[in-house]
Amino acid sequence: MSKNQKTWNVLIFPGGTENGIEIYNSLKNCKEIKLSSASSDVSNHASYIFKKNNIVRDLRLHGWIADLNKVIKKNNIDLIYPANSLVIDYLSINKNKINTEILLPENEILEMTRSKKRTIEILNNFLETPHIYQSINEVMSYPVFIKPDRGYGAQDAKKVHSQLDLENIDFNEYVVQEYLPGKEYTIDCFSDKEGELLFAGGRERSRIRMATSMHAEIIEGELKIFFEKTAKKILSKIKITGAWFFQLKQDRDNVFKLLEIDIRIAGTMGFNRCRGVNFPLLSIFQHYGKNISILPNKIKISLDRCLNNRYIMEYDYDTVYVDLDDTIIVHNKINIDIISFLYQCINKNIKIILISKSLEKDKEEFLKKWKISDLFDEKIWLAEDKHKYNFIKNKKSIYIDDSFSQREAVSLKNNIPTFDTSMVEVLIDERI
Repeated sequence: MSKNQKTWNVLIFPGGTENGIEIYNSLKNCKEIKLSSASSDVSNHASYIFKKNNIVRDLRLHGWIADLNKVIKKNNIDLIYPANSLVIDYLSINKNKINTEILLPENEILEMTRSKKRTIEILNNFLETPHIYQSINEVMSYPVFIKPDRGYGAQDAKKVHSQLDLENIDFNEYVVQEYLPGKEYTIDCFSDKEGELLFAGGRERSRIRMATSMHAEIIEGELKIFFEKTAKKILSKIKITGAWFFQLKQDRDNVFKLLEIDIRIAGTMGFNRCRGVNFPLLSIFQHYGKNISILPNKIKISLDRCLNNRYIMEYDYDTVYVDLDDTIIVHNKINIDIISFLYQCINKNIKIILISKSLEKDKEEFLKKWKISDLFDEKIWLAEDKHKYNFIKNKKSIYIDDSFSQREAVSLKNNIPTFDTSMVEVLIDERI
């Protein structure tokens, strides 16, 4: 593989997790990257953002490596981008059996960071770290906090309030530590091939849902400087390269203590990506020996996350009939959702026919005002007493109109699917 190669075929594995979706969002419009996805055969989001999601058996089942190698061959994959810690573990152990390159940290770095106990042990006398209990007899006060030593995504992590709740906990498999009640921060980092820090951007985990940080704002001032110094201290002991993050939380005295380090893409890294730090793309460039630099914008932004809807509609059409007033133009503004969909139709070579009873005197000038006069393959201007269904000739089509009575008539007379403006999101197809 040459660093001068124009395009790399990159497989996100698995493609349907929050982390995988952030990698997808980071790379989907990069001219250097052609994306594919793989995941196990369970319900996940990958099939909603990829035209074809390749199925690979669960990593704990025999045969998953053979499945993965078939995907690699079929899609001519140059590089696998692991999207969660479990996949990183399995790919690292079996990398000699996998027929392409994998974006992985060195084994030594992986060993030091995948075990939270090992991480704390290495940095215990170098950074402030939480007290780790080695047995139930050491715990003198409650609550304490427990989490799997090699877990991820807050799975099986919880606050424990009594000795009774600790009696069945395996202290070898779990981290049992002092409970830290203060604010928690994630610091997204990128370091070069020598392990020198190029970027560290902190974000408070102020609202967490499903183990995911849902809100982020830029951290400035003394706290920003403290986070950068902490990142450099970590790198002086653990020479991480590429994208990574660490988490800090305050104890009862507001002292920041290290929770963990993770060498993967976090779902909310999109916050710093939109400041100008594309962690997945930088990691790929660095992997292939390309020169990199980082230029974050010096502007204030904030992020708030919510569930995002994506759909797959099983209906094949080659023509869209669309209304104008209160459909494309709503409240004297362009309907961005409709426009996005219509340009999607252009990309897919789907015919767009405007069908309108607009009362504008100069209809063509009205379209030019909104810079949409050339958007349509055909324009049908109708008088108020005409029925739109009489002018819809293509049976392999859909119809979009804000008017229920118009949609009802078209549905009954033309027997095609109809949509109002609130339904347009089902027509958006982001699959690559």
